[in-house]
Amino acid sequence: MRRTLATAIPVWVAVIVGLVVLVVLGRPAVWLPSVPVIGAGALLLTFLVQVSLQSKDGLVKRMLVSVTGVVVILAIASFAMILTVPSA
Repeated sequence: MRRTLATAIPVWVAVIVGLVVLVVLGRPAVWLPSVPVIGAGALLLTFLVQVSLQSKDGLVKRMLVSVTGVVVILAIASFAMILTVPSA
């Protein structure tokens, strides 16, 4: 479990940083459409981290933990964005 979290936490942190940058620099109108872009970047980052590790043992488990965490973080952020963006 140690290696699993060691490869997942950097991806989660990158997603949180990406969301913070989006909220600080972006207009509220582009927040929700930009969330899938951050998710796609997180998926690519997950692959990059796993390829750089060069270990086959537990690959699926490590990727599953990483991607599941990304989905949960993005879901929470999307819900918060929906609550804060005024409807037109």
